[in-house]
Amino acid sequence: MGRLPDFLVIGAFKSGTTSLAQFLGHHPQIFMPWLQEPNFFAYEHAETGGAPRPEVERNSVYKRHRTRTLAQYESLFEEAPPGALIGECSPEYLRSPYACGRIAAELPNARLLAILRNPIERAFSDYQAFVRDSLERSPFSEAIHRPPGIEPGSQYVMTGFYGRQLKPYVDTFGKDRVKVILNEDLRDDAKVVLDGVCEWLGVDPMPDSAELMNQFNVSGRPRNAAVALAYKLRRVSRPWAKPIVPERLQRGVDSLLATGLKRESVSPAVRSELIEVYREDIELLQTLIDRDLSSWLRPAGAPRAMFGE
Repeated sequence: MGRLPDFLVIGAFKSGTTSLAQFLGHHPQIFMPWLQEPNFFAYEHAETGGAPRPEVERNSVYKRHRTRTLAQYESLFEEAPPGALIGECSPEYLRSPYACGRIAAELPNARLLAILRNPIERAFSDYQAFVRDSLERSPFSEAIHRPPGIEPGSQYVMTGFYGRQLKPYVDTFGKDRVKVILNEDLRDDAKVVLDGVCEWLGVDPMPDSAELMNQFNVSGRPRNAAVALAYKLRRVSRPWAKPIVPERLQRGVDSLLATGLKRESVSPAVRSELIEVYREDIELLQTLIDRDLSSWLRPAGAPRAMFGE
C-alpha cells in the first residue's frame, strides 16, 4: 500500500478551503497534491479497476478529476517527500453521509481540519459562484427553496448545517483530532490562525509569505457579458488545464478575472428567514467547538469581506 494522508481538510464549501489548502501546500514540511477535492471517501465505497490516475467525472455540472479507486487516490501522494506530512482537501467530506465512516476505517489515526463560515454568507457565496459560472439564473430568495436534488443549487442551504455534519466526526475521532477554524479568524489574522493549525499538526510555524494575503476562488456576479463568458470558458476548460498549467499562472488568471466580479449581499428579509432555519444547528455547533457563534444569529449590518472562498 502506498502512502496515504495524515490529515484531511473536510470542509466546508465556500468557507475558505481553497485558500487554506493553498497556504498549507506552501509549508515546507507539508505535502498537498495537485488535485483539490479528490473526494475519495465521499462515495459509499471504493471502486475497483479503472485508470491508474484520477479521471474527469463527466456526470456533474463541474467536470473535475475525482478518485474512485484506492490506486487513483494513492497516486496523488506518490511525489510526497520522505518525512513530509501529507494532507488533502475535499470539502465534500463534511456533508457526505459516507465519509466519516470510511475515513475512520481506512485512516483511523488521521487528523481532521474544517474551516467554517457564517452559513448564510456561505450559502450566498455558493449561489454567487453558480451565477458567476452561468449556471444559476433564479434570484437567491427562490433558489434556496428548491427541493433537494434539483440542480443547480440544491445544496445552498443544506451544506450550512455544520453542527449535524460535524458531530459524527467529533463522536468518532474525538475533539483533540478534529480542529475547527472560522473564516473570519483567518481573515483577521491569517498568520496566527495558520500557526495554530501547524502546532496542532506538529510542524513548524507557517513561514511569513506574501501568499497569506491572497484569496482564491472568489464568488460574485460578472459585471458584464465579457466577464461572464470568460468564467464560462474557465469552467469548461479547467478540468483539462489544471493538471498541466503552472499553478502560478492559474492563480494569475483567477486574480485577473476576479476584478470583473461585483460582490453583493443577502437581503435583510432572506437573512432573517435563514437565521431561523439555522438557529438550532448553530447552537449545536457552539457546543461542539466551544465557541460563541451568537453573531451568526444577529441581523447583519454592512457585510464584511470574507477571506477567500
